[in-house]
Amino acid sequence: MMAEIEKSACLIRQAQIADADFLPEIERSAVQTFAADPSLHFILDMPVMSAEQHRDFMQKGHVLVAECDGVLGGFLVAEAMPDENRLHVWELSVHQNFQRRGLGRKLLDAAADIAKAQGCTSLSLTTFGDVPWNRPFYEGCGYQVLPVSEYNARFRSIAELEESIGLPIERRVAMIRLL
Repeated sequence: MMAEIEKSACLIRQAQIADADFLPEIERSAVQTFAADPSLHFILDMPVMSAEQHRDFMQKGHVLVAECDGVLGGFLVAEAMPDENRLHVWELSVHQNFQRRGLGRKLLDAAADIAKAQGCTSLSLTTFGDVPWNRPFYEGCGYQVLPVSEYNARFRSIAELEESIGLPIERRVAMIRLL
């Protein structure tokens, strides 16, 4: 069956309310990648976004899913920051069974298309700067690290939020993709 899924085309689409119930499991699977870094094992036990939180983002922002032969393989949660003319990516997760097939890149590109259609000039996100599969992946998708000295109030509040939930803030970076 995996060979069939590998060969299939995956559709990137807006999430539907019914999709929300499946998204926490995708995120739980995606975070298993952090098992490769012993210093980040604590992430495996952190809560993921609930189905209700996903539904809330569907109402106020953008939730995209990657669907492959009727199976959800990944998702992206973003929110417009109109005062900054930017779309912020809060979460990008791809189920382990679907990783390394370009779904993450396709989801990011679809978010960029949405941002452009809304007149945004950039996308942003935060990630681990020193984890081999995070920062380099986003750099390959056109994102650049934003120096801490250039953080505005919103980036500082995101950093504070991440620190409050237990993320090691010294390892986190904000990244921007200009459109």
